[in-house]
Amino acid sequence: MELSEAHLPGLGRKYTLSLKQGGQLVLLIHNTGLREIFWIEPEEDEPSIGIKLTEEEGREVAFILGGVRYQPLPTDKVSLLLHEVVMEWLPVEAQSKMDGRTLAELELRRRTGVSIIAILRESRTIPSPDPYKERIRAGDTLVAVGTRSQIETILPLCRKPNGGHSHP
Repeated sequence: MELSEAHLPGLGRKYTLSLKQGGQLVLLIHNTGLREIFWIEPEEDEPSIGIKLTEEEGREVAFILGGVRYQPLPTDKVSLLLHEVVMEWLPVEAQSKMDGRTLAELELRRRTGVSIIAILRESRTIPSPDPYKERIRAGDTLVAVGTRSQIETILPLCRKPNGGHSHP
C-alpha cells in the first residue's frame, strides 16, 4: 500500500492510495467540503467509478471505515466464538411448557444458559423481549443463543408434551 498526497491550489487536497490488490483509490477533499472518491482499475488511467459525498457523508464514511461504528473481532476470536455459540430459531407449539408463559417465569437463562434475543410473532419481530411482560405464544419462533447442548435442553419445552417431534 502506498499513499501520496497532493495540494491542489484553489481546490483542496488529493490523496491517492495504491492498493495491494492493484488499482488506486483517489480521494479529493474540496475546500468547499465536498468529497469525491474515484476508483481506478489496475492498468487503467481513468476512473471507472466516481462518488460525490457531502462533508457530513464523508465524515460518516470515515467513522465507519475507521472502526468508530463497528469493531470487528479478530479472526481467531470469531472462529472460537462460532465453535462455541450457536443461534437457533425455535418454533413454539400449542400446549408446550412455554405457551403462555414469560421468560422470567421459565427462568431459561438461569436454568439452561440460553438467551432468547428475539421473538418472531406473525409478521413482526420483538427484539430483546421484556422477560417479565412478554408472554410467549403458540406459533411464536424464539431466536435463541447458547451452546449446542444448551439449546438442546430447551427444545422439549417448545414442543407439545408427547408431541413426537424429532430434532430438525
